[in-house]
Amino acid sequence: MAESHKHLLLKQVAMRWLQSTGCVAWVFEVSFYDIGIVDVCGLKKGGDTYVIEAKVSTSDLRNDFKSKIYKYERSKQIDFIYYIVADGVDTSNLPMFIGLLNESGKVTRKASRRRPKQKSDKEVMQSFRRVAKALSWRKYKHVINHEQEQIEFSLI
Repeated sequence: MAESHKHLLLKQVAMRWLQSTGCVAWVFEVSFYDIGIVDVCGLKKGGDTYVIEAKVSTSDLRNDFKSKIYKYERSKQIDFIYYIVADGVDTSNLPMFIGLLNESGKVTRKASRRRPKQKSDKEVMQSFRRVAKALSWRKYKHVINHEQEQIEFSLI
């Protein structure tokens, strides 16, 4: 099924919100081995991983929630989970650990941290590599620096 214009707009608002929170890398449609594909993923310099799902209707939210909530609760890869929803979408059944953004990108409920804040360098680099892998097929170049290690990825 093709992506709706509204869904794409929500993903773009989510990406701008990730930029405003200090994420140094962000990408659409990232695959996590323990969750599946998420709409938007952002990564902060310290390795915090943000996932945002964009939902345009209550039924879309309900279906996604049923299929992913168990996975979200047990994920070891994600620090913060947010849903960005179109106006009028009923979010009353979402667990409190999931944050909410309205369609203009304003936080209406802050997400709870899902993993311990302290990460090893190995965990930070795994997070950066996941985003790099997701970006590798796109036609632009990004460079991410983390301490002494530099990851460069591109397809030109």
